Amino acid sequence: MIFFVLVSDTCSEDSSKDISGPELIRLVTDKNTPTGKILQGHVMLSGIVEDDEYIIMEVLKSWSDDLKPNVILTTGGTGFSKRDVTPEATKQIIEKEAPGLSLAMLNASLKVTPMAMLSRAVCGIRGDTLIINLPGSLKAVRECLDSIANVIPHAVDLILDNKPKIKTTHEAVQGSLCKHKCQHDKDTSTPLNDVVNRLRKSPYPMISMEKVASIIQSYNWSGDCETINLWNCHGRILADDIYSLCDLPPFRASIKDGYAVIASDGKGLRKVTGSIEAGQTPHNLKAGFCMRINTGAPVPDEATAVVQVEDTELISKSHDNTEENEINILVVPKEDDDIRAIGSDIKKGTCVLKKYTKITAVELGILAACGCTSVNVTKLPKIGVLSTGNELQQAGEPQKPGHVYDSNKITLMMLLKEHGYEAKDIGIAIDDEHVMTDLINNALNNVDVLITTGSVSMGDRDMLKPIIEKKFNGKIHFGRVNMKPGKPTTFATCMFNGQVKYFMCLPGNPVSATVTFYLFAMPLIHRLSGNYSSPIIVKARLMNSYKLDSRPEYTRAILVWQHDSTDNIPEAYDTGNQISSRLVSCKNANALLMLPGCTDEKYKLQKGDLVEAILLGFHQHV
Repeated sequence: MIFFVLVSDTCSEDSSKDISGPELIRLVTDKNTPTGKILQGHVMLSGIVEDDEYIIMEVLKSWSDDLKPNVILTTGGTGFSKRDVTPEATKQIIEKEAPGLSLAMLNASLKVTPMAMLSRAVCGIRGDTLIINLPGSLKAVRECLDSIANVIPHAVDLILDNKPKIKTTHEAVQGSLCKHKCQHDKDTSTPLNDVVNRLRKSPYPMISMEKVASIIQSYNWSGDCETINLWNCHGRILADDIYSLCDLPPFRASIKDGYAVIASDGKGLRKVTGSIEAGQTPHNLKAGFCMRINTGAPVPDEATAVVQVEDTELISKSHDNTEENEINILVVPKEDDDIRAIGSDIKKGTCVLKKYTKITAVELGILAACGCTSVNVTKLPKIGVLSTGNELQQAGEPQKPGHVYDSNKITLMMLLKEHGYEAKDIGIAIDDEHVMTDLINNALNNVDVLITTGSVSMGDRDMLKPIIEKKFNGKIHFGRVNMKPGKPTTFATCMFNGQVKYFMCLPGNPVSATVTFYLFAMPLIHRLSGNYSSPIIVKARLMNSYKLDSRPEYTRAILVWQHDSTDNIPEAYDTGNQISSRLVSCKNANALLMLPGCTDEKYKLQKGDLVEAILLGFHQHV
């Protein structure tokens, strides 16, 4: 978010006296402060003007109209003295007033001192810029900005009509309030760890995979982007269409090793007047002469064709046998033969890569060839991974009775890394309401998406869903899915410090966690990153028989394409016992077989039957 800061007071005579301006800049930009975490601002310009209504008006108009920042903050000139004219200047140039912001600041200040009722701050909108008057004192600047910081990002989104962000913010806020109201009577009377009075049936409806897909697909990239060096953007998603900065080739280039000639000279004898190598500037070429030329070298302006070496013969050479003097051209050259025209590959100004393209090695080559040194890419969400369970230990510790080593976290973090995302290790939360709440609270200060494993089923220590709802006013978008493995998978959102936060809560069993990560967590993170690719689904021939479950099942398998296959359909081999705790069944798996739920008519699949399979690690990009 871009901020401009205007200080309007007697400090215009001596800028060293200004303390509120630098503090305001610190509050906006320092991400170690609560306000800075919310605003994450970048101050493009700051200035000090005298308390003159006309001058303040002109500065506010020129900054908002010409520079178009998201927010202009003024400090000072809001009191009762004759020179306090910042509100009057602001009223003159804003197109819409925002009295709620002024009221919020007043209410916050009145809690500190009754003198705050003498402040006359004005807030409003001009064009695409939000203008906010703050008081002049250091203490009041902090109090007032803190009181409204959490709504400024949403206000900017509304002004800019940033629909994806507006949608997710409204949904999270309204959903949280509604859920909190609806669940209050039912939930608050029962402690989270009350075994006797716990629910015996899940309050969450079990929804279909199709419904899950539609929920996840309703979330999109927020629009935040960053410009990064070409060498650092492999695997990232383009935030804009890319247009070539130059013609490719930028000069007429030879396609063959041979001789640059004037086609109208026809075939026959030619004097060789020199050579042209790649990277050189060619000399002029006269009729009846030719120049030796290498592949990729620039063709002289006068030349209209290139004759390949194979279509010539040597007639004479220099006395020292180092140069060709004369050759015989054996074919009739045609205009433009073996010459790449300027821009024949890519013309300057043409679109070479579309927005939302994933940048791989080939795209990097295109970007470099078109003269790009940096590109605008989508900003990646910050991701955290949290394991839950009293039984978990870090690998390497002496194993305790009844404990297992946590394999979920490293598996999921490395899967994220394989897909181009870095994740923070949030740790292991024991099954304790306060410990889990504190860890989640700390995590949400640093991440946008929190992936958890465990504590989502119906055990008396499975308290993650109630914590999200009660402690964070979160909205559970789904809490049970009609699938196997992974029925209790949960997706939720909440508002935290003015920002939407996402929870993807996966089961604790290692296979369930891995399968649901591929099916739910990865698609969500991709979409929040602007990567709208879809998994590649193929037909596969079963090499094992399967008894169908009542729920659709996603079974680990190894697909093998046989070279002598006539239909190019891969063979699907079972990876062994599919119990959800058996992580080794994922070893070498390159696909998930999509087995349908059983019916009265069909309760088993036989060897040789065809089913659909999701290829792991492969996506079809837009």
